[in-house]
Amino acid sequence: MSTLAHLLAQFVHVAFWYCCDFMINLANLTHTSYNEANTWVLLLFVPGLLAGLIGLRVAQWFRLRQRRRR
Repeated sequence: MSTLAHLLAQFVHVAFWYCCDFMINLANLTHTSYNEANTWVLLLFVPGLLAGLIGLRVAQWFRLRQRRRR
Protein backbone atom coordinates (compact mmCIF):
# COMPACT_ATOMS: atom_id res chain seq x y z
CA MET A 1 0.00 0.00 0.00
CA SER A 2 1.42 3.39 -0.93
CA THR A 3 2.09 6.02 1.66
CA LEU A 4 -0.70 8.29 0.42
CA ALA A 5 -3.23 5.47 0.45
CA HIS A 6 -2.10 4.48 3.93
CA LEU A 7 -2.45 8.05 5.23
CA LEU A 8 -5.88 8.39 3.63
CA ALA A 9 -7.05 5.10 5.15
CA GLN A 10 -5.76 6.17 8.55
CA PHE A 11 -7.52 9.56 8.24
CA VAL A 12 -10.82 7.87 7.37
CA HIS A 13 -10.41 5.49 10.32
CA VAL A 14 -9.72 8.33 12.78
CA ALA A 15 -12.56 10.47 11.37
CA PHE A 16 -15.00 7.56 11.67
CA TRP A 17 -13.87 6.87 15.25
CA TYR A 18 -14.27 10.56 16.15
CA CYS A 19 -17.78 10.75 14.66
CA CYS A 20 -18.90 7.58 16.45
CA ASP A 21 -17.44 8.79 19.74
CA PHE A 22 -19.16 12.16 19.29
CA MET A 23 -22.52 10.50 18.63
CA ILE A 24 -22.16 8.20 21.64
CA ASN A 25 -21.32 11.15 23.90
CA LEU A 26 -24.20 13.17 22.46
CA ALA A 27 -26.59 10.31 23.14
CA ASN A 28 -25.31 10.01 26.70
CA LEU A 29 -25.65 13.75 27.34
CA THR A 30 -29.21 13.88 26.01
CA HIS A 31 -30.23 10.62 27.72
CA THR A 32 -31.25 9.06 24.41
CA SER A 33 -30.07 6.03 22.49
CA TYR A 34 -27.31 6.08 19.91
CA ASN A 35 -29.89 5.44 17.17
CA GLU A 36 -32.04 8.39 18.26
CA ALA A 37 -29.02 10.69 18.32
CA ASN A 38 -28.08 9.53 14.81
CA THR A 39 -31.63 10.20 13.62
CA TRP A 40 -31.66 13.73 15.02
CA VAL A 41 -28.25 14.64 13.66
CA LEU A 42 -28.21 12.88 10.29
CA LEU A 43 -31.84 13.23 9.26
CA LEU A 44 -32.83 16.56 10.79
CA PHE A 45 -29.90 18.74 11.85
CA VAL A 46 -27.53 18.26 8.91
CA PRO A 47 -30.17 18.74 6.16
CA GLY A 48 -31.57 21.73 8.06
CA LEU A 49 -28.11 23.26 8.33
CA LEU A 50 -27.50 22.63 4.64
CA ALA A 51 -30.82 24.22 3.66
CA GLY A 52 -30.05 27.22 5.87
CA LEU A 53 -26.62 27.71 4.33
CA ILE A 54 -28.03 27.45 0.81
CA GLY A 55 -30.71 29.99 1.73
CA LEU A 56 -28.07 32.32 3.13
CA ARG A 57 -26.05 32.05 -0.07
CA VAL A 58 -29.09 32.79 -2.22
CA ALA A 59 -29.93 35.83 -0.07
CA GLN A 60 -26.34 37.07 -0.40
CA TRP A 61 -26.52 36.60 -4.16
CA PHE A 62 -29.70 38.71 -4.38
CA ARG A 63 -28.20 41.48 -2.23
CA LEU A 64 -25.05 41.48 -4.35
CA ARG A 65 -27.12 41.79 -7.53
CA GLN A 66 -29.01 44.75 -6.05
CA ARG A 67 -25.78 46.52 -5.12
CA ARG A 68 -24.30 46.00 -8.57
CA ARG A 69 -27.38 47.53 -10.24
CA ARG A 70 -26.99 50.82 -8.33
